Amino acid sequence: MIVARKEIGDLESIRQKLENWLPEKLPGAAQVHLNELTFPEESGESSVTLLLNAKVDGQPMRFVCRMKPLNNPLFADYDLMLQYRLMEIAGANGVPVPELVAYEPDTTLVGCDFYVMHFTDGLIPSDNPPYAFGSWVTELSAQQRSQMWRNGLEVLAQIHSIDMSAYDTPSLPRSVDGQSILQHEIDKFAAIADDNVATSLAPIVLEGLECVKANAPESGSVRLCWGDARVGNVIWKDLQPAAVIDWEMASLCDPLMDLSWWYWVDYANSVGLGVKRLSGLPDRPELYQQWQALTGLSTENSLYYDLFNVVRFAIILEKKFLEVGLAADMGGEKSYASALVAPLLDEYRLQSQ
Repeated sequence: MIVARKEIGDLESIRQKLENWLPEKLPGAAQVHLNELTFPEESGESSVTLLLNAKVDGQPMRFVCRMKPLNNPLFADYDLMLQYRLMEIAGANGVPVPELVAYEPDTTLVGCDFYVMHFTDGLIPSDNPPYAFGSWVTELSAQQRSQMWRNGLEVLAQIHSIDMSAYDTPSLPRSVDGQSILQHEIDKFAAIADDNVATSLAPIVLEGLECVKANAPESGSVRLCWGDARVGNVIWKDLQPAAVIDWEMASLCDPLMDLSWWYWVDYANSVGLGVKRLSGLPDRPELYQQWQALTGLSTENSLYYDLFNVVRFAIILEKKFLEVGLAADMGGEKSYASALVAPLLDEYRLQSQ
């Protein structure tokens, strides 16, 4: 299990500095007192998340601080300002996001840039252990889970409907003219699979990566993609998304990338680990049909994005396992993502004949 706690320096010093910073960012606030900072336990693997229990002019309030990790095992570039801006844009277009407080670009304050948002009440499906192994999600009825996923899919479609031409986001990753619309994503995950990672990857994953590189689609819809689109990155309340969080993998790309990731992360963290998918959740064809009905967009290249996503999932896990020092020949939990690549690679090749 990869835990949420990160080494970020002196927590007490950070607490004091945030305590002095917050009154300037909260309209009408004269005095803020912060209790000891804490880390969330269930999720949060790639970023630094701190929970802030505060009293603002004597009234209890809760906040969340997101900080740039000192050492990010996955991504060389970590653009917190872009993440904050995308939540502003998403919120302005009806997507539920946390109520934002402010972004702070001054890296001298706590050692890095950061942003603060209000705490959103609700439930988050657990990553550690995956929610399919027993959680508040498993306690729902099949009908409730079906409605929950449908509600999440509607929010995903909202994200994909945002007209990004109305916003100035030069740092949002995208492919250049003349490239595949997915090329920037292929390049990113191929770079993660460097020599160190590649020697630990199963041969089938490397084979899948080469197939992905060689068959990148040239056409498709180009929309805002959330990037890490999964139910565990949603705060849920009464089966409805109360807030969409974790935008560090966002880009302009074919939204099939998001849709496929929404499915395969759930599949990998249930079937891939030896348990049945929870009842009430749609299978791939049903999920794609629902999303197409919501958006009117094509699902023509869905199988390619399925293959791309299981390959990138395997690469991400391998990089994380190496980061925490797990042995390269570890079986079981480490190999489960690789095992998903072979059947999808066969399916893709058969369709392409």
